[in-house]
Amino acid sequence: MKTNFGNLLVNATGQLLQEHAFDHLSDEKRFRMNQCLSQLNQPLLAAKRNSAEHELLQLYGEANLYTETATPQSVQQWLLVMNLLGNHSAPGWMEAEW
Repeated sequence: MKTNFGNLLVNATGQLLQEHAFDHLSDEKRFRMNQCLSQLNQPLLAAKRNSAEHELLQLYGEANLYTETATPQSVQQWLLVMNLLGNHSAPGWMEAEW
C-alpha cells in the first residue's frame, strides 16, 4: 500500500502542478516539491521514501484548489489522498458543490 500511496501522491501532485495549484508557493517550496517528486521517482530506501513523502504531503496540503485551471479530476485526486491520510474534511466550497 505504501508504494501505491506514493504513486498516487506523485500523480496527484504532478496534476496539480500542471494546473498551477502551487504557483503561490515560494520558489524554495516549489524547489523542494520538485526534489521530492524526483526522489520518489527513483528507487529509495524506505526511510528516505517516507521522508520525501512526508515533506511532499506537507507541501501538497498547501494546494490552491481555487485556481480556474483546477479540474474536477484533480480535486478528486486531492480528496482521495487526504482521505487516505484520515483527513476527511473537505473545504466548505466543495461540500456545497458535491
